[in-house]
Amino acid sequence: MGETIQVAADDGGAFETYLASPSSGTGAGVAIVSTIFGIEDDVKAYADRLAADGFVVEIPNVFWRVEDSALLPSDVPGGHPTFKRAVDRAMKLDIDKSMSDLQQVVADLKKRPQCNGQVAVMGFCWGGRYALRAAAELDVKAAISFHGTQVARVLDRAKRARCPMSFHWGDKDWVVPMTEIAQVQQAFDGVRDAEVVVHPGAEHSYMLKNRGAGYSASAAQESWSRALELLAPLKSARAAQ
Repeated sequence: MGETIQVAADDGGAFETYLASPSSGTGAGVAIVSTIFGIEDDVKAYADRLAADGFVVEIPNVFWRVEDSALLPSDVPGGHPTFKRAVDRAMKLDIDKSMSDLQQVVADLKKRPQCNGQVAVMGFCWGGRYALRAAAELDVKAAISFHGTQVARVLDRAKRARCPMSFHWGDKDWVVPMTEIAQVQQAFDGVRDAEVVVHPGAEHSYMLKNRGAGYSASAAQESWSRALELLAPLKSARAAQ
């Protein structure tokens, strides 16, 4: 079980962040960017799993800069007013400022005694774009995305990525169609240690249990296992001094 902390923004103020720490020892850090609904329980559960495996994890509330920043119910269909509310507030975000906030989270992780100085970024849904930008713009050692949205908007960053990347989608994703996923695959071609994994039959949000029929236990397990493979070398590594 984690705790809520405050991380200082570089332009003033502070934002709520969920922190999950290992019970003992040191390991790599993981910064997770959650969905359009906020720091939801399913994503916190993955943070707790990582902490149990020796990682120190932070999930920032990236919506703190907009008026409507509260956690929203996520078990709603695409046409529901709450879903529209979540999308509307996400569209109001200044992504560059959000990336600055993510940089602050990465820096906070690196300062923690449980962290060995190696940090990865992981994105769920809305967090996908952040994962790709982080791979190109921040000092991170791995970037992982599960059914990421808005990734096609930042494909120019792919060739500039400085760390391994593993991006996962289902071929039945109703938010990110296969035509868009194909664009990501094309952009990743020729990029060292970059992969796009497509899971047959999986829908959008297949990693999240609270999404009901959209959840796929098999695709989630396959994706999570691959993520852990990518993160494993970071656990025992040390940051360059």
